[in-house]
Amino acid sequence: MDTAISKAKEKELFGFTSPDALRELNHKKSRAMVSKITDLKSVIKKYVNEGDYLGIGGFGMDRIPAAALHEIVRQKKKHLTLAGHTATHDGQILCAGGCIDKVDAAYVVGIELLGLSPNYRRVFQEGKVKVTEWTNATLAWRYKAAAMGLSFLPVRSMLGTETFKHSRAIEYKCPFTGEIYALVPSCSPDIAIIHVPRADEYGNCQIDGITVSDSDLARASKKVIITTEEIISTESIRKEPERTVIPYYCVDAVVHVPYGSFPCNMPGKYYFDLEHLNEWNSAEKDLNTFEKFINNYIYEVKDWNEYLERCGGKKRLQELRSIELLTSSVIARSVSDEAIPIGIASPEPALSGANVARNDKSYNMTEFMICAASKVLEDNKTVVVGTGLPMLASMLAQKTHAPNLLLMFEAGGIAPLLPALPLSVGDSRTHYKSLVATSMPEIMETCARGMVDYAFLGGAQIDRFGNLNSTFIGDDYEKPKVRLPGSGGANDLASLCWNTIIIMKMDKHKFVEKLDFLTTPGYLTGAGTREKAGLPPGTGPLKVITDCCVLSFDKETREMEIESLHPGITLEEVQNRCSFKLRVGEGAKGRIGEILRTKEPTQKELEILRREIDPKGQVIGKAN
Repeated sequence: MDTAISKAKEKELFGFTSPDALRELNHKKSRAMVSKITDLKSVIKKYVNEGDYLGIGGFGMDRIPAAALHEIVRQKKKHLTLAGHTATHDGQILCAGGCIDKVDAAYVVGIELLGLSPNYRRVFQEGKVKVTEWTNATLAWRYKAAAMGLSFLPVRSMLGTETFKHSRAIEYKCPFTGEIYALVPSCSPDIAIIHVPRADEYGNCQIDGITVSDSDLARASKKVIITTEEIISTESIRKEPERTVIPYYCVDAVVHVPYGSFPCNMPGKYYFDLEHLNEWNSAEKDLNTFEKFINNYIYEVKDWNEYLERCGGKKRLQELRSIELLTSSVIARSVSDEAIPIGIASPEPALSGANVARNDKSYNMTEFMICAASKVLEDNKTVVVGTGLPMLASMLAQKTHAPNLLLMFEAGGIAPLLPALPLSVGDSRTHYKSLVATSMPEIMETCARGMVDYAFLGGAQIDRFGNLNSTFIGDDYEKPKVRLPGSGGANDLASLCWNTIIIMKMDKHKFVEKLDFLTTPGYLTGAGTREKAGLPPGTGPLKVITDCCVLSFDKETREMEIESLHPGITLEEVQNRCSFKLRVGEGAKGRIGEILRTKEPTQKELEILRREIDPKGQVIGKAN
């Protein structure tokens, strides 16, 4: 019975190898336990070929094989296809060298809390790369399909969105239930490069904390290069076999590269170097400055150790280790001396009725939004949290009315005891003393099983039905005015979690009649359309928290409506900042016809927010 209900689109399918062809390649792969230790220059020269599909381990700015990527740039490898599976600084490095011309884009061009990379975006906006859209979960599941020896897996993400239309998934009607699924094709990278804390000479690898998708990536790929902080004995591996995430028979080469993830986070060993990452982003703004920057840090250095010396050497590396290990005196220096991350501006002046001075008796609108959003989160519920405002709101809820709120992070952290504000959803803080440190597929599959109450998201544009755009701004997809990161995990979470909470500032460019691109599903085109598209019933947007009002959704039409106005804000002000007509919800009407007002932050909430959660004002603005 033919149950396919739509055919694959014209978008190019990258990274696909038939299961039988992959079996043949694996059949020929040696199982001999021989030493695979080599050097970085040799391994990149031998195993990375022009035209290869490249899969990168770790997550965004966490446990990435930065040293290997520098060597790819230094050797001027070209025409690579990148698996943009939360490709942040890793993608930034490869774009700096002009190494890639095709991308499977789940999350690209963004450096999480540091904002958008100017040069990385430039490559997309000038049409220098061919792009096929995915999501973090669907790209991870593509690896999983290959690792299972299958050509596809059925999933319930992307349905009803333009992310789906610009992918190579197809719709499929389940022969057992009649439900609509998206079939995502397997992905078998030609080469995977994975950085780990420990490996033996044969390639048996241990990973501390979250594993993201590295177990499946190693098993799905045709060749695997391991870079490692430390070479340990096989006897040590055998003492704790349960810690072996990647076995030797998946691995082709092992390279000993201490600090190989710098300037990114290596859990348990060293934290981000925000100064250097900010320096990189700043240099990218001017092409001449950036050319000098890349020459200084990549082309003119003989090896990774010389690069580390140019970035501050042992002294700086020890400082980053102290930050990672939560040495208090160094933590204070690292935060107070760092500039506010690029893309996280100081709070905008508040609208009428809200004092922007940061003292014990006032608040700014960023603080107001965080406090209002935190109140939506209920105790004994589960939320998957993003960076920035959602992170602060969730932490505040835990410290006030919802102490049993279960926090999950899409890279794999579950129920951590957050010691400080994380800069990334894969940051080592997100699995510090956690109950579980697992993988991205496990987080997304937990959502798919109906066990997660809230997804907490933001976006660049939103429409009346709560659909979000985080892919591009403009009218030309191939050469967008502004390329944005893409779905990341947002599409998956909004598809699979019971409720979506959205937090974003309100203006006519963000609250639009028609999205430039529908990345993440809200209620699509109205009541019943999510379910018709194949998304799980009973799911969808719950609230939108803005800097002037709280919005909810009409139960009949599923259109956005005003639930409450913030103090001092008028209905006219709200409507002037929205491109579509907003009605006042029935629940927002007070006893004498006035619209209900959002509760102001309490003194306790502000104290917790300023003194415990973000004492250095990284998100809420510098403290007085």
